[in-house]
Amino acid sequence: MDAYVEMNTKGKMPILGLGTWQAPPGKVEEVIKLAIDLGYRHIDCAHLYRNENEIGNAIQQKIKEGAVKREDLFIVSKLWCTFHEKSRVKGACQNTLAALKLDYLDLYIIHFPLGFQAGDDLYPIDEHGKVIPSDTDFRDTWEGMEDLVDAGLAKAVGISNFNHDQIERLLNKPGLRYVPANNQIECHPYLTQEKLIDYCLSKGITVCAHSPFGSPGNPVSTLGKTKDTTLLNDPTVKMIADKYNKTSAQVLLRFHIERNVPVIPKTDKPHRLKENLQAGRGLWLGSERAVRAPALIAGRPRRRSSMATCVALSTTARMPILGLGSWKASPGKVGEALKYAVDLGYRHFDCARYYMNEAEIGAALQEKLQAGDVKREDLFVVSKLWCTFHEKSRVKKSCQDTLTDLKLSYLDLYLMHFPMGFKAGETFKPHDEKGMIIPSNTDFLDTWEAMEELVDCGMVKAIGISNFNHDQIERLLKKPGLKYKPVNNQIECHPYLTQEKLINYCQSNGISVTAYRPFGAHTLKPGDPILLEDLKVKEIAARHNKTAAQVLIRFHIQRNVAVIPKSEKPHRLEENFKVFDFELTKEEMATLLGLNKNWRDCLLLEYD
Repeated sequence: MDAYVEMNTKGKMPILGLGTWQAPPGKVEEVIKLAIDLGYRHIDCAHLYRNENEIGNAIQQKIKEGAVKREDLFIVSKLWCTFHEKSRVKGACQNTLAALKLDYLDLYIIHFPLGFQAGDDLYPIDEHGKVIPSDTDFRDTWEGMEDLVDAGLAKAVGISNFNHDQIERLLNKPGLRYVPANNQIECHPYLTQEKLIDYCLSKGITVCAHSPFGSPGNPVSTLGKTKDTTLLNDPTVKMIADKYNKTSAQVLLRFHIERNVPVIPKTDKPHRLKENLQAGRGLWLGSERAVRAPALIAGRPRRRSSMATCVALSTTARMPILGLGSWKASPGKVGEALKYAVDLGYRHFDCARYYMNEAEIGAALQEKLQAGDVKREDLFVVSKLWCTFHEKSRVKKSCQDTLTDLKLSYLDLYLMHFPMGFKAGETFKPHDEKGMIIPSNTDFLDTWEAMEELVDCGMVKAIGISNFNHDQIERLLKKPGLKYKPVNNQIECHPYLTQEKLINYCQSNGISVTAYRPFGAHTLKPGDPILLEDLKVKEIAARHNKTAAQVLIRFHIQRNVAVIPKSEKPHRLEENFKVFDFELTKEEMATLLGLNKNWRDCLLLEYD
């Protein structure tokens, strides 16, 4: 498989799987075997589907043949509604494992939040023909699910068909030991689930989409006439498919993949299995991914978003994954560069008090806003608190000065530039008589309290950190009375400094990551490695007919890491933005990750 989604357990779920709901009896075994041969590794099952024995036979046969190893498979099953009583959860899971002939499940999820009366009937009905509910609270069921992890019967536990309020209630459960790793929901362009997906991702809960094709073959009767509402035949979907020489099904699968949402289409036809698998490779919808249900129902595309994709923050706000950095942007040129960037479609702008150019950036932003070229709510503007303003009493004034320079009433994101503070004063880098920086005695935990107050007073929409390591983040997250978690950690990152462990840690805790200096060294010093000239980077670029810079930007995008390359040259601004029409292969991503040298360009003492 080409891509995985990492869960909060560190387990990796292949982004394209095979669903088995309503798989024909007698056929599902052959389908599973063919799917494994083709490369599928994610198989979605359920007790309700009544086919786990056949699936188990197929899996065992392929394992015995040596066609696949158990550890390479990702097997999901679900706890049915009649097993919600805590005492019945383990037995239900063991029955599933016996049917599948496995020792453990990679993921076991509660099929629905509502329980039914326990018994042999999957749908217990009363005398009025209504399903008899269980009086078990799903939070009690969850305790039984947690016990499965402790017993080694499931690597991870999750939920299915839960809404925002139900998830919130579960997360607020006293004594919660395991946050759900996944929420499996119906999702497709007629039901985009944007808010729910953003909410789940902000809580570190991955999302898996079932029924990605809507309801094929299920037309709706309207006033005695049959109306074809089949998503696969929607004119807009077909138009996009024709453009890329793909099928409607492949476009609908790709719609989820590009949202970083695993998807589990179901089919028992060999050619469909092959076709669906190809949706994970090559095709890149770019801004057409922004097509939503109203446009599809109307049979025409909506106005396309100029940004192809965003990263969901834990506030549920969306940060454009590609932005424009402004560090060392030339005075007198940065404003023009920003205006040109707005015209190209950039909406994410990264600033900082330390960069000494916020007034020029603010003037350019205001010019574009007043011209009607962009609306404030469409922009995502970031700035940073410099180290000499760590004292709690100085934080608000520093933010206000930034807002004044930028001519804005609020920031979308305000970051603590570095975890260490410097002595307060007019000099940004105060030195003692020995030439050493004079530190502040303010703890960044105290600085954070003042950052939180900025959210409460409406000066910033969200707050985050920059250049924080694992231990510093851990200390912040464990701060007594923490009111707002950081939504973002901005760090140096590129193939010579891949930051894999730190990125995984941040994302598993609901903290998004932004990469600065994506091209490596900002200003080359003797002995510095030149990433843009690296032969492996250039070879990959040549294969895609792209530049080395485009490959390095794309490297971050495919890790769901926002990236902020800096340039003031018009042709570079255009080039950097053209990174949504190609995709690096799994092997190319591995090659780039393999270049890691743990080489860091940005050292605070050299931050000049």
